[in-house]
Amino acid sequence: MCVDFVDWYLEIEKGETFRTALRKIYDNELFIKLYLKNNLPNFELQAGKYEIACWDISQILESFRTPLNDTDIALTFLEGWNIFDIDQYLAWEWFINSWDFSNYAKDYEWFLYPDTYAINPNNFSIEWLVEKMRNNFNKKTADIIPSSYSEKQIHELLTLASIVQKEANKADNPEEIAIIAGILKKRLDEGWMIGADATVCYAHSVSTQDCSPTKVLEYLYDENPYNTRVIAGLPARPIANPEDVIIKATINSETSPYYYYLHDNSGQIHYGRTNAEHIRNKNTYLR
Repeated sequence: MCVDFVDWYLEIEKGETFRTALRKIYDNELFIKLYLKNNLPNFELQAGKYEIACWDISQILESFRTPLNDTDIALTFLEGWNIFDIDQYLAWEWFINSWDFSNYAKDYEWFLYPDTYAINPNNFSIEWLVEKMRNNFNKKTADIIPSSYSEKQIHELLTLASIVQKEANKADNPEEIAIIAGILKKRLDEGWMIGADATVCYAHSVSTQDCSPTKVLEYLYDENPYNTRVIAGLPARPIANPEDVIIKATINSETSPYYYYLHDNSGQIHYGRTNAEHIRNKNTYLR
């Protein structure tokens, strides 16, 4: 078990020794020599690329047993994807059968950190990928989520952050994202429905890329524990995998006089204090 999870890669050239390989990681030559004197591995060091998951020297040496296979490929799981997006992507790449990932990972959705992962098709398992993504989540959020948060608070934070992830636009800066989070929090605190279209498709196991405006209209008033168009409060659980910048903005949300927001066709955000202002913004910026 890697407590100090680091997740990076080390290239070892032909002819290198355990000592020279470790010198790329540790500055203390004496420490390396003394450690290897008493713990020299009983296998030969091969040239290749190795994944380094911990700073622990014994685990680093153990990782030197198996270089990453040349057939490793990089798969990128985008921020804001849900488990159905990941499932669809893995099935498209022939790693799994459709629904295998979403059925297994449904209780881990909010811990599956969006990032690029090196994956070996010859040595792949859903359990391995989920653990990899969860470890990455822990690493990315270690300095963001307060250690004082209870399990319930973390669940509520990540549920709201997953909606903010969907509602924010790539053009939004951190302050604008924090304002969006603040608007959604204010709606919650005042007993409003969040009213986020991003929550409409989730109960129907629809991927983000397939949740088209037509699909949203089809399911808009469907009553289920995720659709914030018909229920008050947060969805039953997060609807996507939020990235660190979104989680941070959700924790540090900004108060504002606004209750509404929309993005125009160029991605610029516009706020409204009242429903009348929001409708005016729609007529002005979405036509």
